[in-house]
Amino acid sequence: MGSAFDAHAPAAGFRLRGAEKLAFVSDMFDRIAPTYDLLNHFISLGQTTLWRVLALSWLHDVLPKNAKVLDVGCGTGWVTWYFRRRYPSRDLDIEGMDCSTVMLDEARRVVPGAEFTHGDVCALKHADGAFDAVTTVYTLRNFPDLRRGVEEMYRVTKPGGSVVILDAFPPSNAFVKSALYVWLELVMPVVAGLVTKDKKAYRYLSASIRSTVPPEMVAETLRAAGAEAVVTTKYTFGAAARIVARKPTTEG
Repeated sequence: MGSAFDAHAPAAGFRLRGAEKLAFVSDMFDRIAPTYDLLNHFISLGQTTLWRVLALSWLHDVLPKNAKVLDVGCGTGWVTWYFRRRYPSRDLDIEGMDCSTVMLDEARRVVPGAEFTHGDVCALKHADGAFDAVTTVYTLRNFPDLRRGVEEMYRVTKPGGSVVILDAFPPSNAFVKSALYVWLELVMPVVAGLVTKDKKAYRYLSASIRSTVPPEMVAETLRAAGAEAVVTTKYTFGAAARIVARKPTTEG
């Protein structure tokens, strides 16, 4: 019997919701975990790393000493590694959470001793207001339910805390959109095929980038949940965007 990932074409896999989407995404990332970071860096010409640093730098003046941080869809642990390296004196308490057990194994290898847990963003096991900041990087398109996942991230953020989302989005500029299509549909699968046997995973990533909602809709979801000071910043002609939001110190 094939896996959930084998059962669906890339574009169909993106349109899945709920438990089916969670199973599809988990299986996919289990397969590509060992080469994921290397391929992302190469395929994006280094832009993914630059976008990560630009997005997370917003927290420089926000995170207090001993802050608790949850990184949703932590993958191979890059965000935990970055925070430990960037803020060694702040003694941050960082938990990385992912739905892929193989990704978590990679994260534990990359950042020994850090806390990494298995979970589903749409059903976080944490109490309300448990974290000073909640981040997610390049995972929004893989949520089983985007609205529910964003609401859960907001729920576990403490009053006065921050939510930071970074992801790739379809640019509005027609020329950039065409160039992105050529790169994602024609170049990326070939490059991926040279490194990994699974081109299908990168066809899914292409379909998810081109078909996902615009960042403005993500920002509206945060506002509807109660967030304030919601700001969207676009990078590289709109190929990626950071959405940041704060939870009011008093609600209602």
